[in-house]
Amino acid sequence: MQRLSMPLRIGCLNVGAYSHLPPLWAPMLNPRDDQPDTPLTGMRITHCWDIEPEKARDFAETFGCEVVDRFDGMLGKVDGIINGGYYNHPWNHILHRPYIEAGLPNLINRPFTNALRKAREMIETAQLHHAPILVPSAHEHNNAIAQARDWASGKKILCYEATNSFDDYPTHGVHGLWMACRAVAEAGNPIVSVGYRANSWHEPPGVMTIEHRDIDGRIFYGTLHQAGGWGTVTLHTAEEYGGRGFVIQRGAGFPYDQTEVWAPTLWEFQRMVLRREMPQTYDQILQKTQAFLAGWRSILDMHGAPVPLTEVPNDWQAPVDLPNHPEDAVTPLFRDLFGRE
Repeated sequence: MQRLSMPLRIGCLNVGAYSHLPPLWAPMLNPRDDQPDTPLTGMRITHCWDIEPEKARDFAETFGCEVVDRFDGMLGKVDGIINGGYYNHPWNHILHRPYIEAGLPNLINRPFTNALRKAREMIETAQLHHAPILVPSAHEHNNAIAQARDWASGKKILCYEATNSFDDYPTHGVHGLWMACRAVAEAGNPIVSVGYRANSWHEPPGVMTIEHRDIDGRIFYGTLHQAGGWGTVTLHTAEEYGGRGFVIQRGAGFPYDQTEVWAPTLWEFQRMVLRREMPQTYDQILQKTQAFLAGWRSILDMHGAPVPLTEVPNDWQAPVDLPNHPEDAVTPLFRDLFGRE
């Protein structure tokens, strides 16, 4: 294993519109001169790219890094790639391919992609080139959900209920679904199907029914209420009267307002860059992407009926444009550069 020098050199994609990088992740990597930021990792952003060059320049000036003119212009200059945006996700299979083929660790922000074909392409390329990838939601990588997964492991879950924050399904609804994947599916109970009922996929409230199969082949169900708040999971077993609850909390004051929710994803990525060990397997990344797309297909095509993960067509594509953000000017730029999603 190659020994890397610290701090690790990180290149960033999609640093402008609807990105986790400027407000959340970048200040923990590259503290700003005019803000009370504190670096919480052993990584530093050295290069960046955005489809809107002026936003890349603003980001570079704020966080002290170098702009590259092409999305693949950070090859050979960095130890890992962080992609913070949303609008780019239908084209992530293009944006990340050069870095995955180079074997670099890639953090690809949720929701990863809008088609199973693209997810499989990225995962198969990563496997071929031994490139570790992290496809995170902040609702997965935190202490509360790690505790829930540990508690659920080895137990016969009767059912569970969960809640999560909500804006629209692909940007915030996915948080709760992937939280359930982490806490329950990864405890040995893979998801079989997802049903999603709501008056609108971009307004609360909504409810998802998640079907699981345990190690003995027994089926059980969980409900996810897209209603608000950070995220909760209550797991029920025959022995635990009333259920065992786990609550994601942001934390009060420094450093807990950073370390409870936002920093753990970066720590997972840093460990992945250093050790080349993925916190989720390629198969787990594929399954949670299938679950996400099954939820989409349920509400869009099946009137809320459950959609088995095995019945998500390889080429079926989820919507890209967000009704909640009609001012979006970024998606057309990606279409102009890379073609239709």
